[in-house]
Amino acid sequence: MYRSSALTAAVLSLAASSVLAQISPAKLQSTGFNSSFTLTPSQIESAGLSGTVATSFENVIRFERSQLANGGPYEDDFYALPPLSNSSDSLKPGVLLKVQPFTNASSFTLAPNTALSRILYTTTDFNGTVIPASAFVLWPFTPRQFNKKPSREARGQKALGDDNSTNKPATSAPVVLWTHGTSGFFPSAAPSTNRNLWYGNAAPFTLALAGYAVVAPDYAGLGVRGSWDGSKIPHQYLASPAGAHDALYALRAAWAAFPGRLSEEYVVMGHSQGGGVAWGTAELLGEFAGGDDVSRGYLGAIAASPTTDLFAGSSPIVVAWVGMALRSIFPDFDPAAWLTPAGAARMALYRAVEGQVGAWQQLALGADAVQTVRDDYYTATWHAGAYAALANAGRKAFRGPLMVLQGTADVYIPYEVTSATVEATCAEVEGDLEYVVVNGTGHVPTLDAARQIWLRWIEERFEGKPVERSGCVRTDVQSFLPLDRYQATGTWFEQWAGAGEYSYQTILGL
Repeated sequence: MYRSSALTAAVLSLAASSVLAQISPAKLQSTGFNSSFTLTPSQIESAGLSGTVATSFENVIRFERSQLANGGPYEDDFYALPPLSNSSDSLKPGVLLKVQPFTNASSFTLAPNTALSRILYTTTDFNGTVIPASAFVLWPFTPRQFNKKPSREARGQKALGDDNSTNKPATSAPVVLWTHGTSGFFPSAAPSTNRNLWYGNAAPFTLALAGYAVVAPDYAGLGVRGSWDGSKIPHQYLASPAGAHDALYALRAAWAAFPGRLSEEYVVMGHSQGGGVAWGTAELLGEFAGGDDVSRGYLGAIAASPTTDLFAGSSPIVVAWVGMALRSIFPDFDPAAWLTPAGAARMALYRAVEGQVGAWQQLALGADAVQTVRDDYYTATWHAGAYAALANAGRKAFRGPLMVLQGTADVYIPYEVTSATVEATCAEVEGDLEYVVVNGTGHVPTLDAARQIWLRWIEERFEGKPVERSGCVRTDVQSFLPLDRYQATGTWFEQWAGAGEYSYQTILGL
């Protein structure tokens, strides 16, 4: 026994020495290692920035650009459109344009034992114009399998070997159609080009590690740099029906890209902007005219911290972002009608450098914060109310079951706003809607606090179980320990350590 233990220890020691002998010299790494962005003096002056805010803005842009795998859409050839084919089907929505079956993950910060693919496909904007878009598929190492309650037809086929066993090798992976929250408004904001796919462990990695294939649209305007005629593709921000079309057409294209590898059955799940998209998808599927293929496999939707009332409780930051989207739907809209002169100057800088979320926060809320949105923006023009009527999710018939997940301490999507939408929807339409309220949690952290709840809900949909309580119901979730003992916000992010000189930053260097 002693010799065996000693031999084992020697072998392990030798193996460890072999690994250690191959590592690169350690090198300090900055989160802005991939960017040296600097504002020009004229940009600083025209936007009225103090030295402090100019430096902060530069730091944020450097960080945002450092999070782009392969340099982002302007440098990554994947996002270049292939020529249109001569087929009459080429300009139909849901057509696969390009597939990258294996995306080299060396520039990403993916969870171990997951694999990435990316696709380009056709979708439609709010006005029905067919445009190109991008999406990713995150693959599990081993697909989740389920013990389904067999149908009457399946029970009659048992003699043919249809025993619903989970012991047989999986031939396809169960699909969660993931719709992301606000990432930005320009091509580089696409999650498929972000090192951690924008949400990381909050949802995509969690789902893939639980055995689901994650099919995720970037949304039109994010990722693909422009249409076939060279025109820019606007991101129609917070227009839930447009995002719902992006999602369903991405799913159809993913099925075409990977025949038989993705299940026909799927659950939709989204957060924040994507929560509104997930809810909007449930509404769209009640009357979807785009084909039965995406309708028959739908099992339900989860709308987490959803956008349902665009201007109720919205901060000036969100209003300014919505203003960027309106001209693509209402050509007569002038964004300056909503912005102050200082806000218009800073928005011009923001557009010029194509910043993401954090960059605009510095311009709007930094040390020399200025009022960016006019107090009377809502009544200054007719566009706000009209856009809300077109874009809001909720208060309409939907195809259930639908889970709505909301934290009571959410400062971006107020609990009161979501509650009002849920109550109005339940009063006006019929359907299975469970409103899960998590006490004391914020915007993204609600996903973490309720992780067990939404994972179990997804699993039960694939198992074919009916919802535990039908109709409109509410579930309140309390913390196990006193609330003040819990870390309320995230204070970390997945940092790239893919080069050998940074491997010491990962657990055991592996």
